[in-house]
Amino acid sequence: MVAVPLGLSVLAGSDTPAAASAHGQLVAGQVPNGWEPWVLQAGSICPEVSAPLVAAQIEAESGWNPEAVSPAGAQGLSQFMPGTWPSYGRDSDGNGQVSPFDPGDAIVAQGTFDCALAAEMTTALAAGQVTGDVIDLVLASYNAGSGAVRAAGGIPQNGETPAYVTRIRSLEAKYTAVGTGIGAGAGIVAGGPFAANMVAAGMQWLGTVYAWGGGDATGPTRGIRDGGVADSFGDYTKVGFDCSGLVIYAAAQASGGSLRLPHSAAAQSQMGQPVATNAIVAGDVLFFADSGGVHHTGIYMGGGQMVNAPQSGDVVKVSNLTGWAGENMTARRFG
Repeated sequence: MVAVPLGLSVLAGSDTPAAASAHGQLVAGQVPNGWEPWVLQAGSICPEVSAPLVAAQIEAESGWNPEAVSPAGAQGLSQFMPGTWPSYGRDSDGNGQVSPFDPGDAIVAQGTFDCALAAEMTTALAAGQVTGDVIDLVLASYNAGSGAVRAAGGIPQNGETPAYVTRIRSLEAKYTAVGTGIGAGAGIVAGGPFAANMVAAGMQWLGTVYAWGGGDATGPTRGIRDGGVADSFGDYTKVGFDCSGLVIYAAAQASGGSLRLPHSAAAQSQMGQPVATNAIVAGDVLFFADSGGVHHTGIYMGGGQMVNAPQSGDVVKVSNLTGWAGENMTARRFG
């Protein structure tokens, strides 16, 4: 829901301002109903706000329902409040009317508002008034109002906004094209929520090649020989991740370097806290077993998807859990 911006307040802070998160490119065919051009336009207004972020935000706001109206009165795909809409709504689709229920108008207005919030939060970060990742702060401002973000010195701990931010950052990978991953360090907030940082760490390496035995706490590494399938793919010549290597990296980054997991999916599956599979949340680590035992792992992102390094010949990618429907799935929580 788009909150009406509140009055500004100033809080002192000493943390180093965070840089804007980098983003990948929009995956073709994921945006419904021919609305992709509007999402691309909204994601090109400013460097901080990308098309995948816009798409993820729409899914979280309205589930792509252009007629959505919230109990609080927020309207349309992008859930603008009536008091906020006039400041950003334009006839972007050229149909002669300006309405939050017009998909083109709503999506472009959303991008415009996001970028206005990005400029405001960038200034606030530089002034030490808030701390955190600028995109997380933009999303928090969209949900709770920029005044609430400033008053809290960051994401308001109000029982709604942190989950809102986490969900959108998790959904972002769903709309990010494979091979356009955001790179080391981007999206991770020092001292931020462990679960959100787990997902962000995995997203950094979308499109990175699979290498059996590859990956450690600092990033991708050269693979090793297995005497079999991985050797036939030349994994020992590649620099990348295998499934447990990606989890090692994500856990280390999410914990500020304090959590170092073993390079084995089976061993990792015995660590952390067990979580019932009907209670998993974004940031939990999933494990898959067949008759030979645990052989695969990935980081749950919500929406029935996980970021993972699947197998030789593949890349780090977002996968649907339905692909492992025939296997025994368990889950662990490390943060």
